[in-house]
Amino acid sequence: MNRIDRLTALLVHLQSKSQVPMTELEGRFEVSRRTLFRDIRSLIEAGVPIGGDAAVGYGIVKGYHLPPVVFNKQEAGSILLGAKMIEQTADQATSKSFQEALYKIKAVLRYADRDYLESLEKNISIIPNAQIRDRGFPDSHLTEVQQAIVGKNILELDYFSNYKEQVTSRNVEPLGIVFYSNRWHLIAYCQLRKGLRDFRTDRIKKIRISNDIFDPALHPNFQNFTRDMMRGTDAKEVILKFRKDVARIIGDQKYTYGFIEETELGGEIEMKFAVPLYEWIGRWLMQFGNAVTVVYPEKLKNIVSSYSKELFMHHKKSQNPVT
Repeated sequence: MNRIDRLTALLVHLQSKSQVPMTELEGRFEVSRRTLFRDIRSLIEAGVPIGGDAAVGYGIVKGYHLPPVVFNKQEAGSILLGAKMIEQTADQATSKSFQEALYKIKAVLRYADRDYLESLEKNISIIPNAQIRDRGFPDSHLTEVQQAIVGKNILELDYFSNYKEQVTSRNVEPLGIVFYSNRWHLIAYCQLRKGLRDFRTDRIKKIRISNDIFDPALHPNFQNFTRDMMRGTDAKEVILKFRKDVARIIGDQKYTYGFIEETELGGEIEMKFAVPLYEWIGRWLMQFGNAVTVVYPEKLKNIVSSYSKELFMHHKKSQNPVT
């Protein structure tokens, strides 16, 4: 990146936040701190009101605005891909807002780039998860959740518990949202349970943003909580070997059963899972017959063997009915 392009990109980056740490600028532009100091000085001399220092970071003084930004076709193409993904992974309100933003982006493109984007849009398709395709993406209240996270407002929820099959009213302190297993999840401190909890946003029946404010600093980092949860802190480890041709067709099913990682071993794929119950994943494995082998633990081997015998006896009995 030449210096003119770097100065322009630096100006846009500084405009994107109230304060940008020097480490963040060094990571993005891959130049020395001394070079960045020189670039910032050049922008100040050009009349851009930049405040701050190396210790806390730099930002553009409130009230200053950049002239309209023009996207190039590669940038617009990346945003288009994002829009296609959002259509399949967000609720209607969020998807609609993003589409409105995309119209505005198209409006400021050069004519040649606009034609490029229109041509590209016709040739991009995201195939949704079968469940989402059949029922449509549910209203996940993502707009209200985002507002509450930024405003540090307590949320009042009517939440459906799938395990107890009942709706409970809760006040929660929203810390962040995470997308996994084809759903958005709200990570929040639940005042009822006195701890961090994972709420599937499509199970929120009613939501209200209260005027009560909370302090996120009083709670653990939600990202650490999510990582621990995904690793299955209280779950049981399972190691399986799938025949490679079968591993390819499993697709997203594995994420439903606590998939963590996989390793290719010759003609097989070894997969590691974290599961709450061995019986739960054992039933799933029955459909793969001899194309899957339980490596660990021994208890799961015994469970799958028991299920296999049970299935064998069931079908044997149906072939030779008692007369």
